[in-house]
Amino acid sequence: MDHTTAGDRRGEPPAARTGTGNLSRFTDLAGPRLYRDNAFAVTGLPANAKGRAVRQHRQRLEARLAVEATLPPDPGSPLVGGHRKDEVRAAFEEFQDPRRRLVDELLWRWGEPASECGCPADVHEEHDNAVRFHAMALEAEAGRSHATTDARDILWQGAASAWGLLLERPEFRRHIAHRIGELDDPRLGELSADDFLAELPRLLVSPFRELAADPDFRPRLAAVCAGWTEHAAFSGLFTELFEESVEDTVQKITDGLRSVSDRKDAERFTDAVRIVREEVLPAFERFGDVRAYVSEWRYDDVAHTVAVGVGNLAVAMLGHYRFHRPSPTEKRTVVELAERAYEIAPERQVKAFKDNWDVIYDWSVSAVPTRSVPGSSAPSADRVWPGCVLAALALGVLSALWAVHGWEAAWGGFLVLGLIGLAVQKLSQWYARIRIHAGRRRYR
Repeated sequence: MDHTTAGDRRGEPPAARTGTGNLSRFTDLAGPRLYRDNAFAVTGLPANAKGRAVRQHRQRLEARLAVEATLPPDPGSPLVGGHRKDEVRAAFEEFQDPRRRLVDELLWRWGEPASECGCPADVHEEHDNAVRFHAMALEAEAGRSHATTDARDILWQGAASAWGLLLERPEFRRHIAHRIGELDDPRLGELSADDFLAELPRLLVSPFRELAADPDFRPRLAAVCAGWTEHAAFSGLFTELFEESVEDTVQKITDGLRSVSDRKDAERFTDAVRIVREEVLPAFERFGDVRAYVSEWRYDDVAHTVAVGVGNLAVAMLGHYRFHRPSPTEKRTVVELAERAYEIAPERQVKAFKDNWDVIYDWSVSAVPTRSVPGSSAPSADRVWPGCVLAALALGVLSALWAVHGWEAAWGGFLVLGLIGLAVQKLSQWYARIRIHAGRRRYR
C-alpha cells in the first residue's frame, strides 16, 4: 500500500506520479480485465459507499464466502459470472487508498446523482452507458457472453462514442473534482481532476493490446479502433499498437514493387500487372485500413511510392506498345494502371500523374500507331521517311495540276496540301506530348 503524502512528492510532474506512484492503479487495471478487477464490480458496493458501509458490507461477504465458492455479480451488472474469494478480498484492499479507489469509481456505475454532487442527470447516465457498453464488449470478446460479430462491433462503437463524448464534457471533470473533495484525504491533496483525466483515456484503450494478438479479433482491429480515434481524447494512443502491422504491410508493398520493377525491365508486362493487382494494390488497401494510426507524412510517402511504381509500369508499357500494336485489353490495362497511379498519388504530387493519365487515355482511344522513340530530341527514321514521301507526292501533284489546269488549280492544291501538313503537325505535337510524359517525365 502506498502511504506517500502530498509533501513527499510535491512539485513532481504528473508523469512522475503514475506507474508505480500515486496513480499506479491505472497501470494495475490496464488490459481486458479492467472492469472485472474493478473493486466496485467485484464487491457490489455503490460508487459512493463510505467507510462504515464498506466495512459492514465486507463482513457480510466474508460470512457468505465462508460457505460459497464464488460471489455472483450484483444485479444489473454487465459482467458475466462470479468472483472468487481471493478476488473479493483483494478488491476490498483498494478501498484503503483513496487514490486507487477513485480510479475504480471512474470505471463503474454511478447511478442517480446525489444532491451534493451537482451533476446533471445526463452526465451520470452517459457515464454508466459508457461503462456498460465497454464492459459488455470486453465480456463478449472474452467469450463470457454470446454476441454476434455485428453486435460486438455495435457495443464497441457505443463505448467509443460514450466515453469520447463524456471526456469532453466539463461536468465530468467537475464530478471528479467533487469526489476528490468528498473523499477528503491528504493523499489526494496533491492530485487534481486533470491528473485522473490525463490517464483515463490510455486505460480505456489498454485492452486492445491483448486483443490485437487474438487471430479472431485482429481482422476487426482497425475498424473497431477507428471509432475511438474519432475522438480527440484517444487520437494519439494507437500508433504504437499498429506499428508492427504497419511495418509488415509496408514491407509487403516494397517487395511487391521490387518484383514489378524487375519484370517491367525485362518487358514481362503480364507478370508485372499480375503482381500489381494481386500483391501491391491489396497490400496498399490494407495500409489504408490503418491510415488513422500513422502520421500523414508516412501515409503520403507510401502512397507516393506505390503511385510511382504503378505509374512507371504504365509508362513502360506505353513505350513498348509504340512498337507493338496493343490489343484492346492491353490498352485498357495501361489506362487502368495510369488511373490507379493518379488516384493513389498524394494531393501535392497529383498533377504529374494526372497529366500522364490524360496522355495515356488519349493514346488508348487513338487508332494511329505511334513509332517515336521516347526521350529522343532528333526525329527518328520512321518519322523522317514518311515526311519525305509526302513531300515527293506533294511536288508530283502540284506539277500535274500546273500542267493540266494552270497555276490557279496548282495554287488551290497547294492550300489543300497546306491544311494536310497542318494536321500532320498537330498530330506530331500530340506524339511529342507522349514522348515528354513517357520519356522525360518518367517517374522516379
